[in-house]
Amino acid sequence: MSDKPLQLGSENLSIIRQDKKLLKDITLTLPTSKVSLILGHNGAGKTLLMRVLHGLVPPSTGRVFTPERSLQKMVFQKPVMLRRSASRHFDFLCPDCAEADKREWFSRASLVGRMNVPARLLSGGEQQKLALIGALASRPQLLFLDEPAANLDLEATAFVEEMVKWSRTQGTTIIMISHNRAQAQRLADYIVMMDRGRLMELTPADQFFSAPYSAAGKAYLDFA
Repeated sequence: MSDKPLQLGSENLSIIRQDKKLLKDITLTLPTSKVSLILGHNGAGKTLLMRVLHGLVPPSTGRVFTPERSLQKMVFQKPVMLRRSASRHFDFLCPDCAEADKREWFSRASLVGRMNVPARLLSGGEQQKLALIGALASRPQLLFLDEPAANLDLEATAFVEEMVKWSRTQGTTIIMISHNRAQAQRLADYIVMMDRGRLMELTPADQFFSAPYSAAGKAYLDFA
């Protein structure tokens, strides 16, 4: 992991498609070495904001401040698996990882016995664990997680949450999307509340869940 200070945020960020603003003048500075949960109802702009911050979507206006792409990783809700074994897929995600370290990562994910199985034949939970350990093994400064535990069983969900907590102790900055309010309360240090493409609040998690200051935050908690 780089020792360079991490800058993370945006200034007057907008995404415009066919004369419609999908993200609207978002200025924010996200805390480092913390877990920030992006919350909001469907259509709020959560995934789009994450993709812009990661550099997958260029802003229409405004600027984004993030570390160089080599210091970032992103795990999608449904990771893309290559046509190769789980072990070789991991090698693609983290090519510099020593063999002993790789085996240790597979052991942590309870996947040692699946290392030679084609990655595409792993279960959904196994694929998500493989994507996550491949991302973490490269020790990124910044980790994006787009609903990483959606549709997973309890064991895989527990592993994802354990890795999120562990990564934070290692100094990784994590930006995560979750529709699970209980999960957000377990993991989040800060809440980024989105509503219809706008940033409504960036608040410490304990404050948000006890007394959100935005109307959108209050409405979200009423229905979450």
